[in-house]
Amino acid sequence: MIRFFSMKLLTLTLFISALFTDATGQKIADSSKRSIYKDYQKCKYVSKYTPAQRSRFYPFSIGDSVKLVSFRYHRNNCPVQEGKIFEDSLIEQKVLNTTELEKLTDILYNNFYYRQPQCCVSSITQCFFPRNAILFLDRTDQLKESILICFHCNRIEKSSEAMILGDNCNGKMEKLRQFFISSGIEFGTNTTIDIYPGETGSDYKN
Repeated sequence: MIRFFSMKLLTLTLFISALFTDATGQKIADSSKRSIYKDYQKCKYVSKYTPAQRSRFYPFSIGDSVKLVSFRYHRNNCPVQEGKIFEDSLIEQKVLNTTELEKLTDILYNNFYYRQPQCCVSSITQCFFPRNAILFLDRTDQLKESILICFHCNRIEKSSEAMILGDNCNGKMEKLRQFFISSGIEFGTNTTIDIYPGETGSDYKN
């Protein structure tokens, strides 16, 4: 009887131990997958497209001028809207020359995922407080397309799904932020400032 009880206790102990080992192993495997996935998502720079090729990607192909801008965040009252720009609400503006356009398109189109995993789906943050934008204008300064940018959230919103912006790899937004700063656009690019003076919105305390 004692021997039988001891055998049952040993069997139960081994079973629990196996379960714990499997669970621990699974957690380690999941953690390893996440780590590998993050590594895959890192940017890898490859000089694949020439300036001429990059200029033919939409929307650079239709913009007679490209402008960087900054503005204060106000929920549902963005100065950059469909086909409209409220100039008096803009804080900084910078029209890009040919050299600057080449730098911008180089960031967008020559940075690639280190490796694209087929098993995983990346998450998108719901945070979005845009204070910067890239504007594409025609000869009459009419807005054709725009890219709203929130450097605090590492997120963009395109005015059209037809726009091609390259891989959304980790590190590209920081390169884009540094490009804005080097172009003289400072407002909205300081990620240590959560709320700028004069901003309003349901997310903020007035």
